[in-house]
Amino acid sequence: MPKNYLQENVHVAAKKRIQDIFNTFPKVYIAFSGGKDSTVMLHMALEVARSENRLPLDVLFVDLEGQYDTTIRHIEEVALNSEEINLHWICLPLNLRNSVSVFQPHWRCWDPEQSNVWIRPMPTHPQVVSDPEQYTFFKHGMEFEDFVYQWGNWFSNGERCTCLLGIRSDESLNRFFSVTKHGWRGKNWLSKASNNLVFSYPIYDWRTEDIWRYVGKQNIQYNTLYDYFYLCGMSIHKMRICQPYGDDQRQSLIYYQQIEPDTWNKVVKRVRGVNFGALYSKTAVLGRIKVVLPEGLTWQRYAHILLQSMPAITRKHYTGKIKTFLKWWDTNGFTLDLIPDQGNLKLENTGKMPSWRRICKCIIKNDWWCRSLGFCQTKNTYKTLYAKKQPHE
Repeated sequence: MPKNYLQENVHVAAKKRIQDIFNTFPKVYIAFSGGKDSTVMLHMALEVARSENRLPLDVLFVDLEGQYDTTIRHIEEVALNSEEINLHWICLPLNLRNSVSVFQPHWRCWDPEQSNVWIRPMPTHPQVVSDPEQYTFFKHGMEFEDFVYQWGNWFSNGERCTCLLGIRSDESLNRFFSVTKHGWRGKNWLSKASNNLVFSYPIYDWRTEDIWRYVGKQNIQYNTLYDYFYLCGMSIHKMRICQPYGDDQRQSLIYYQQIEPDTWNKVVKRVRGVNFGALYSKTAVLGRIKVVLPEGLTWQRYAHILLQSMPAITRKHYTGKIKTFLKWWDTNGFTLDLIPDQGNLKLENTGKMPSWRRICKCIIKNDWWCRSLGFCQTKNTYKTLYAKKQPHE
């Protein structure tokens, strides 16, 4: 889809969108992670909220426990004691993606059963919500994505409500589709989540350079973790701070131990596979560059060996996805007997033909949602697999 450039710059356009949001929705809150994009969103929203007499602004921060101390300090500096902000600081046991381990594909932050190895002590600020009984919708170990959706519905309390999200289409193809595919009431930067809740992406068309240009010109506080990333030689387009064990963020794990060694020592004890991820997330071991077929094997045989090497719960997940993948291609020109061991690499990478090499790449990358096989993230996958393992849920 081509980009259509307008006469006004992205700053002016975003401010008009936020103005429109406050004129449309009686309830507005911002999802704040402490990252550069959500920090810019927060400052722009506050600017408009002041002019509209809509202060204090509600701000949702979901504390994932295993975050940089630098990020937590930024949250405290910007949002904790501001009279213009009504902060909702969430510290509840949520399931989070762990892309560096097949033995623990998800881990649970603030798990009360693991309190002796928490990476940080539970915050004690008055704004912190750590009691699961606070929300009737909460389930112990619910997924992060499900929680933020349910929280938005709870916050709306039956009124029309929107959540401002600092998501930009330039960050990835998945985000491009997230913020441009659906639309609401003719606006592609709005997405209806439920009857009362709408997600808003006012800065969806900003580039990374636009974010830092705003920070510099407005002279606002930002997360100094980015300075450390820059000193480590990381490109400004690759810097990710939230949930450092996620599929996209794991490439930055190698810098965690350099920037905050004390925090890293606690992370290694808490989250399985992080040291492995730090060492190999940018190598062929996790499918980053290429995958190498062991001598004497076919890709099909190699796929079966990889599956057998996994714990039962993870093997069941991947086996189910692969069966669905093969079944779809069976009705679209490739019966099981015709699935090639490997094919045209360009066609494989663009999803236009199946192969056992493509399946092996998915497994080696620990691509839990199997996006490389054409799947997308689903809400109930983890819940279904782990239901018997977590009867208390």
